[in-house]
Amino acid sequence: MTSFASILIGQAREEIQAVNDWLSVELARERNARILAEAEERRLVRLAPRKPVWTALRARVARKMFQVAVALEKEETWRAVWERLEAPRHP
Repeated sequence: MTSFASILIGQAREEIQAVNDWLSVELARERNARILAEAEERRLVRLAPRKPVWTALRARVARKMFQVAVALEKEETWRAVWERLEAPRHP
């Protein structure tokens, strides 16, 4: 192979590397933008007011759990119910 051909091959490799670098940067930007958009969407869902039906259902379930704990009169059950009632309400 001549030196001219090797120079052309070297230049082509450099250009391919530059295009690959640019492409990887663009793909990373798109991925980061998508991740940020999904995070913002999840944040907005968390901030949205919950439906009263689900709140009422949660309260009824908590009362039933508490009634069962009282009926069984077991310390472990009391502790489990209390921890469940104190649990955060967001997913």
